[in-house]
Amino acid sequence: MKLPKLFLGLFIWLATMGAAYYVGLNRINPAESNGGESTAATQTRAPLNKQRTEIATPATPSDRTRAIMALSQQDLNEALLQAGELSESEKRILLAEAFALPSSDYRRAGMLRELLRQLAETLPRDALAMADKIGSRRETERTRIAILQVWAENDPVAALAWAELELANEPLRSQSNQLLAIYRGYASANPKAAFAAALALPTGNNIQQRTQTAALETIIAQQIESGGLLDAKLQVEMLADGATKNTLLSELVDEWAEYDPQGAAAYVESLGADAPASITTRLVGEWAENDPAAAAAWLSARELDEDTLSRASTAIIREWTRYDMAASAEWLNSQPSSPALDRAVMSYTYRAAQEDPANAMTWAESIGNDWMRTRMMQHVAASWKNDDPDSFQSYIQNSEFDQAQKKQLQEAQPFRGRGRGW
Repeated sequence: MKLPKLFLGLFIWLATMGAAYYVGLNRINPAESNGGESTAATQTRAPLNKQRTEIATPATPSDRTRAIMALSQQDLNEALLQAGELSESEKRILLAEAFALPSSDYRRAGMLRELLRQLAETLPRDALAMADKIGSRRETERTRIAILQVWAENDPVAALAWAELELANEPLRSQSNQLLAIYRGYASANPKAAFAAALALPTGNNIQQRTQTAALETIIAQQIESGGLLDAKLQVEMLADGATKNTLLSELVDEWAEYDPQGAAAYVESLGADAPASITTRLVGEWAENDPAAAAAWLSARELDEDTLSRASTAIIREWTRYDMAASAEWLNSQPSSPALDRAVMSYTYRAAQEDPANAMTWAESIGNDWMRTRMMQHVAASWKNDDPDSFQSYIQNSEFDQAQKKQLQEAQPFRGRGRGW
């Protein structure tokens, strides 16, 4: 009796172990127990696992820089944008590849300038040392300017200290350009301190004087763009009267008029009749870029001396004729006759000669100044005889000019004026 009981117990134990093994096997490998459904789930998970592996594994620096160099052949700007995300060591690898490019490769200069500008965020001195190895003097200076501006944004005191030592032997113009870059960066970080530092710049020669003025103008513009109009105005008004103050007042009004011409105009009016002509000129010139009719109406309501009227009216016509020849001519015709308007008429005539030389000649003849009148008539004649020679010859034949004058107009050549006035 004991033997059958022993076999029965052994059988039950084996059955229990088999059942446990079967249940455990199903939990470990559901695909075998659930058929196609679990197979689909397995196939769904597999790509996700692969994707996580690809994201977690960083590309080597050589792979990333090689990809950016390849991209630069199709889209240099996008390549440089991606370069900004590289580590310092990767940027140095990319810099080495950019330096290795031949000077004839259009990418070389732009890549070196931008990469060294990025490097200057943390290592400006290293960036400057590498810029000296570019080869092209022009590109070296352009790159140094970019580096110095970044450096001054982050540490203006160190940048100015470097400039005092390192720029002493530079040519004056190069020295000036690099100093301006420093003050441009300084102004973006702390315009008040930058203004005070610029006032202390040496002014022993004309270039140094221009450098200081340009630096101060840059700082004023930066302040106003950043919403510091009141601070900029107070700083300028506290300066001693003189050429520098007048120049900065003009810059102040110019920047102000870009977004609030009426406010800038009210400020100019508050300065009274002693305000320099340049201030009114800058006001209406900037105003006329957006609303020449309003600028002209404001000017017409002012009692101005001849010099101020001449400069301001010319600034308005120069901008207005870009958009509306008829309206600008109508305004000129509405003004009282004055020698002060001769330059404005000259500006109008110069533009009109390109579109309607016959009408332009009438305007040229109305100029009071003998030299200006002769000069503009010659210019119009040169355009007219090329565009419509028959009409021009008819004009010459029916004119009351003597033979010398007719010959002068028939042989006239177009001229290219210098400066913004043309």
